[in-house]
Amino acid sequence: MKQFLVVGDIHACDVDPASSSAPSYVSTVNSLASGFGDPLSELLRMINDHGLAPDCILCAGDITNRSNPGSLSYAWRELHNVASSLHIPLISTIGNHDLDSRYQSNKFDPRGYVMSLSPKLPSQDRTQYLEFWAENMTLMRFDSCNIMVVNTAAYHGGGTEVATELEHGRISHATVRILLETLQNAPVAAVNILLCHHHLEGEDRDDPELVGATRGGNELMQALGEAAGRWIIVHGHKHIPDLFYGPGGANSPVVLCCASFSAQVNVDARNKNPNQVHLLACDPDGALSQGLSCAGYVKSWTWLPGIGWRVSHGGQGLGLPRFAGFGYRASLSALARRVEAFLSGAGFNRATWEAASQEVPEIERLIPRDFRAFERELGNLGVAILSDRDGSFAEIGRRA
Repeated sequence: MKQFLVVGDIHACDVDPASSSAPSYVSTVNSLASGFGDPLSELLRMINDHGLAPDCILCAGDITNRSNPGSLSYAWRELHNVASSLHIPLISTIGNHDLDSRYQSNKFDPRGYVMSLSPKLPSQDRTQYLEFWAENMTLMRFDSCNIMVVNTAAYHGGGTEVATELEHGRISHATVRILLETLQNAPVAAVNILLCHHHLEGEDRDDPELVGATRGGNELMQALGEAAGRWIIVHGHKHIPDLFYGPGGANSPVVLCCASFSAQVNVDARNKNPNQVHLLACDPDGALSQGLSCAGYVKSWTWLPGIGWRVSHGGQGLGLPRFAGFGYRASLSALARRVEAFLSGAGFNRATWEAASQEVPEIERLIPRDFRAFERELGNLGVAILSDRDGSFAEIGRRA
């Protein structure tokens, strides 16, 4: 089991976070009276309070807001302090807000400040650092994991249509070619993650002109689906958390679109999803025992201003729930019948969720939209899932 703490879209600023004009609750100016005013400073407390033991922190970019140098340094340092306290690595890509692509502080080099960060981004390793900034990708390997870090904001601030280029991510043909070669030669690993900022998939009902989507992303996603390993894509940018499968066949990648970490609700008013942090757990041994190509789960916590980090009670339109699985891609009606058969065979009208998941472990391998469909299939059989007040699954049983 490998676990990754996933954060993205911090948008750290230098504005009083109590102000309605602040883009983020993370700021170099912290005048909030509450001890739970800053989600970044409270992150380590949340990790320790819940006994989390991530192997790595992944950051999906937009560390700062509108390329603010001081806020970028502050948030980057705080993230490293968390990682250092846990004795684990921090791996990050960059977002469009991390580049001075509108040339506010520099007239010719949008990458200069973020490239000069210390510790270096994405890695202190000089080869990986140079690959990322020269070829817009690098493959990192640690503890039997492959982590491909991609720069989808590489062309912000350049090109003949500068303003248009700012509106989306891009992976050039040259970078795609290098990525394909790297994938072919990548060492075999049980866990494979691609970390980027912009979403790779082209279709988005809220983005009819594909503003924000990555040009070249569909080509890369197809390549991941055809690669030898099983890949998980982690990205940010949209501020709309989701967990789903990319297009393609049975080996298409799992996609975790992470929430904003600390966006101010007054600035991000159109987005009804809360600020969240996620724990991505990859379970290759469990996948193998259940005949799945890739399996695991995502746990999520929600930031409540003035209160702090709390286990998510989210659902559709309210962020990711406290627990969402992935890996099972077969018939949901067949899965529901197995649960109903378990209740009938045991002579029970109801059973604890723990007992049901031990008997039918695939029920914890369902992405959120499949889980909702699974609940409907159970309903057709007269079976329902009961939850505790904290949103956790408690029982599964027949309706009276």
